[in-house]
Amino acid sequence: MEDASRTEGGYIKLSRKMVEWEWYDEPNTFRVFIHCLFMANWKDSRYHGVEVPRGSFLTGREKLAESLNMSVQSVRTALSHLTSTNEITIKTTSKGSIITVVKYNEYQTVNQQNNQQLTN
Repeated sequence: MEDASRTEGGYIKLSRKMVEWEWYDEPNTFRVFIHCLFMANWKDSRYHGVEVPRGSFLTGREKLAESLNMSVQSVRTALSHLTSTNEITIKTTSKGSIITVVKYNEYQTVNQQNNQQLTN
């Protein structure tokens, strides 16, 4: 279900303003959100006939719980928090759930931009 090519997309960027985010002090919600950022496809893809657009990934609550070493109920609660404030959307398909980070482009950087910053 998980696409290894997502790592080719470079880096994500996090602003120091993140400490002011309403879920920052909720460890499980924060952790699930950061995981969503890391797992999101950096380009459109397909998995077994299912379109998985940029900023999204295909998974399930059980898979997330296993990956994060959390209970399914903790993952469910965190996902509920994140959908309630429109940080993510979740679409159910026959192959699993497509989780989309709503403002994905704000967290994505391009390798060329990062390399330029490093050389300056």
